[in-house]
Amino acid sequence: MTFGARLKKARKNKQLIQSQVAKLLGIDFTTISKYENDKSEPDNEILQKIADLYEVSIDWLLTGETKVKGSLDNKIYFNGEYVKLTDDEAQHLKDTLEMYRLWKQNKAGK
Repeated sequence: MTFGARLKKARKNKQLIQSQVAKLLGIDFTTISKYENDKSEPDNEILQKIADLYEVSIDWLLTGETKVKGSLDNKIYFNGEYVKLTDDEAQHLKDTLEMYRLWKQNKAGK
C-alpha cells in the first residue's frame, strides 16, 4: 500500500471528505488529493497534523508499520487532554476493559 493509499484509508476511516480535511488543516483540498494520489507529500508539520487528525502514527502513514510493542506511546484522552501512560498502566487498563466487556457480555446472555 502506498503512502497516498494509507492517507485515503485513514481519512475514510474517520468518515471525512477531502474538503473537510483541507479545511481542518488549513490547506487547499487539491493538496489533499495530490497527497492521496502520490503526486505530492506533506511537509513534517502537515504530516504531524494529519496523523493527529486521523489518530494514526506517522510511522504507519509513512511505512504502513508501527513501532514494536513497548515502544509505542501509550496515551489516553482524559479530562480534555492526552495523558501518557506507562506500559504497565496501559496493560492494566486493557486487562480491566477486557474483563468488563466479558462481564457485560455474560450479563446480557442471562
